[in-house]
Formats: sequence, C-alpha cells, structure tokens
Amino acid sequence: MKLNTETKSRKWRPWLLQTLALGLALFGVLHIARDLPARADGNDFAHYYISSRLLLAGTDLYAIPLRPEYERWGFRYTHPIPTATNPPWLVAVFVPFALLPPVAAFWAWVMLEVLSLGLILVLTWRLLADRLSLPLRRLVSAAVIASAPVYWHFFFSQCQLLIAALILLAYWLLRNGRPMSACITLTTAVWLKLFPAVLLPWFLWRSSREWSARWKCAGAVLAWSAVLILGTGLGRWEQFWTHGMKVVDDWILWQRHFNFTVPSFVKNVAWLLNSFNPEWNGLHAWADVGAVIGMASIALAYGICWKNKRGGTDADLEIEFCLLSAAMLAGISEAWGHYFVLLIFPAGVAVARVVQRPTSGRIVTLAVSLVMLNLMFSWQSPWLEFAVSYIPLYGLLLLGAFFAAEIFNFHPPSTGVTRSVPPPS
Repeated sequence: MKLNTETKSRKWRPWLLQTLALGLALFGVLHIARDLPARADGNDFAHYYISSRLLLAGTDLYAIPLRPEYERWGFRYTHPIPTATNPPWLVAVFVPFALLPPVAAFWAWVMLEVLSLGLILVLTWRLLADRLSLPLRRLVSAAVIASAPVYWHFFFSQCQLLIAALILLAYWLLRNGRPMSACITLTTAVWLKLFPAVLLPWFLWRSSREWSARWKCAGAVLAWSAVLILGTGLGRWEQFWTHGMKVVDDWILWQRHFNFTVPSFVKNVAWLLNSFNPEWNGLHAWADVGAVIGMASIALAYGICWKNKRGGTDADLEIEFCLLSAAMLAGISEAWGHYFVLLIFPAGVAVARVVQRPTSGRIVTLAVSLVMLNLMFSWQSPWLEFAVSYIPLYGLLLLGAFFAAEIFNFHPPSTGVTRSVPPPS
C-alpha cells in the first residue's frame, strides 16, 4: 500500500510542478504586459532615448539640460535628473533605437529585453540540466518570469537584463574553455554600466592556471577597452566622469528607497538617526563610510574564494561566480531592484544545490532568501518604510552566506568538469 502511494506521488509530482510553472509564467507575463504600454513615455527608456538623440545631434552630451528634451520628444519628466548620466558606450549601443520614433523605439527596446531574458534562461537551463529535472527547470524559469526584479526591470525599461546576459554568457564561455572570449564579453558589459568590473579580476584569475594565459586575457581586456573608449570618444568619457558621475553620485546620496546595497544601508542608518534631516552635515561622510564597507564586503568574498582552493585545480567555479555576483550587488553604491536580475543564474544554482543535498536548514535558508529578494515594496511611514525597505538586501546577504557555506563545505567531485577551472591554455 505504501509503495502504491509513493508511485502515485511520483506520477503526480511532475504534473503539479508543470501546472505551477504555467501559472507563474502566465502571472509574470500578464503582470508585465498590463503596465508596459503606459511606460513608453517614461524613465528609464526616455533617458536612454534622449541621451542617444543628443549623441546623434553632436551636442555636448553631458551638459544639455534634459527637461526641455523630455518635453520636445513627448516624454514625462518624473525624476529630477538634470543631465545625461549613462556611460558613452551605453549611449552608443542605444543609437539604433534612437533612430526610430519614440513609440517604435520603446517596443524595439522591449524586444531586446525579452531576448536578453531569453538568453539568460537558456544558458541557465543548459548549465543546470545535469542537476535539475525538466519540471524543475520549467518551474525555475517560470519563477524568474514572475519575479519582482524582472517586473521592475520591464517597468523601468532598464539595461540590466542585457548586462546580466553578457555576464552569464562570459561565464558560459569560461566554463567551456574559451577564457579570452569570456573576458572580452565581460569587458563589453563593464563599459555599459561599470559595476561589472567587480567580476573582472575573478575572470582573469580563473581564466587559466598558467600566468602566461592570464596575461594574454588581461591584454585582450585592455585592447578591447581601448577600442570601446576611443571608438565612443575619449572626450565624452572625460565629460562623463566629470559631469555624468557627479549627477549619479548626488542622486544616490539623496535616495532612501529601492537601492538595496550595503553602502546605501549604512548611509541611511546614519541618516535615520538624524531624522533624515536634509541639512545634516554628516551625510556625505557616512556615504563614504558605506562605500568603504561595501568594498570590504566584496574583498571578503574574494578572500573566501582565494582561501579555498586557491590553486584552482579543484575549485568550485560555479559557487565562486555566484558568491561574487551576490557580493557585487551588495557592495556597489547602487543596485536598484531591477539590478537583481543578475541573480537569476545564482538563484538557479542555489535551487540545484538544495535539490542535490536537501536538509531542512538549507531549504529554509534558500526559501527565506528568495522570498525576501522579491519583497520590493514602498511604505509611507518613515520608520516602517526604512525597516522593511531593505528586506531584499537582507535576502541578498542571506543568499551570499549560503554560497559562502557551499564553498567551505565543498568536496571536489571525482568525475565531471562542471565545477572545475579551465585547463591551461
């Protein structure tokens, strides 16, 4: 009788998972599709479009006031960002879209977002195929589509899905013995938004066990960086660092919501203790303290990777990548909710690890972390708003702790190459 019950359970379980996956995917698609049309005239798409139009016009990209341009092109000016803030390479990448009328450009950009998400899901599917069953992979993909970070990414028409796709493609290339292509792909993502540079030392380090191969990859990174910088205009990069980054720094400084990073948390804790007084003189100093602590958290993650299997012959490459991805988001100065799409593959890896070795503690830790990563709400009460608005950061730190524990508890597999460092080039 017990055997019959277990047999029936095994038969129904895949259907239950597939039904749940279908429901999640439909919810995610409908949730996004409901709000997309109203976002065609808003940020961040509008910011990208206007910046690229200014580039096409040959104007001083980082000096022209944005508000008149918003009105000129029929966009809603909803955020007090006075001038363009995106790196010249991102502005140049958006140029083909800026050649279209605004509405057509918006839907073309949405298609690029969809394609980027598709590439992430395909690579995640392939990289986890040996550890997750078909129903579980469908469930993971559907949960991604229904997740809060994906929703907010489409809501703000952001570029993080493109960056996440490039980073994951770089990791896939590294795993498949093409370290130079991996480093060049990552470098392409770095100059789109700069923060992926956090991962660059790891890619160079894990590119090979031979220093000669590592130096070749470093040379390729420098050469490709020179091409991108000179190709988009060295003068524009100077303007970006002088003017664009100043606007970004000021924007980050005054934000109290939706920026789920350690530096933001440290700065806002200090600001909270001073009643969020806009004239408080210590705000800049505590922003600097937060930045230092954020960099220290990234250094700690690198230290964990270095201390464990530093030779690389049996390193858990997969978990190192996931840990550093989480540390990157926690440690940089800005990681708005839509930045968390970079956790799609790491979250899938965590699910696969728990499925392989399920314990009550691991299951609860991962479940709590994933739920917290999706709790991106806005609250009116200043105290309550602050207390709960960093829940995604707490979930991110918990996920990072999960990956750190995986590194410390890792035992090299006797067969297979899924987690090993690429051989010498």
